[in-house]
Amino acid sequence: MTMPTISRRITFLIGEEGLPAWKLNRLKTLAGLFRSVTVFCNLSQRNAANAEQPIRILSLSSRPNDLCQLLIEGNDAELAAMVLTDFAAEHGVLVCGGKRAKATPTSTFISLPFSYQVYQAPQSNLDKHALLAEFALRVAQNEHNEESTQEALFNALYSRENVSSTCMGNGVALPHVMTPLVSQIHIFIASTAQPLDWLSKRGEVTRVIGVMLPKPPVREHIVAFSTFSQQLLDKTFCRYLEENTSLDIVETIVLHSLETALTNH
Repeated sequence: MTMPTISRRITFLIGEEGLPAWKLNRLKTLAGLFRSVTVFCNLSQRNAANAEQPIRILSLSSRPNDLCQLLIEGNDAELAAMVLTDFAAEHGVLVCGGKRAKATPTSTFISLPFSYQVYQAPQSNLDKHALLAEFALRVAQNEHNEESTQEALFNALYSRENVSSTCMGNGVALPHVMTPLVSQIHIFIASTAQPLDWLSKRGEVTRVIGVMLPKPPVREHIVAFSTFSQQLLDKTFCRYLEENTSLDIVETIVLHSLETALTNH
């Protein structure tokens, strides 16, 4: 009987000192102690290299505050993750790894110039319409509005889908509306138990990133979310959202991309 491959992920932000050659050589040494393969993946730059190739990683031009992961697979993956988690915590800002079950709250290391609320729905068995209704319900509850507002929010989402499907392709849907019924930004992140028919020729989805923006919007809202929607056209970026089964990490990827969009604009 073939044993399943053990895999672990360590998520972290590169520190202010970056990743000079001596740190990467240390990473190579630590990764080489275990019967596993460790890949350094820069989610911000969308590139990757084997941890045993420090010169290759150095050529990736990683920058401070880039969001990265160490992807570990092999018989010693669990033990390697414990050791490499300490490395990530020492030389960067640890988000999640090792024995830590939940990611560090994003508010401790991500700063956005507007108020927002994030909701999660992991491994959902709901269909498209029910997911939109769930999004509307959570927003209405948070905004302390009446049931009629929940219906209005759902109708806004449903009407947007009637204009054109919000399936972006690559397994991700982005239902979104701009409405005066909300006072802040609301983000809904869901993973589906099975690939979900989003009624689109672009295929099924496994990740749903819902967004509600207040109307009229401010400049930062437009810059951040228009840039984010463009990133969803990138297969590599969408693969990060799909491969990370923890919605805490998916949330981190989404919010960090919004922060980076505003920083780079």
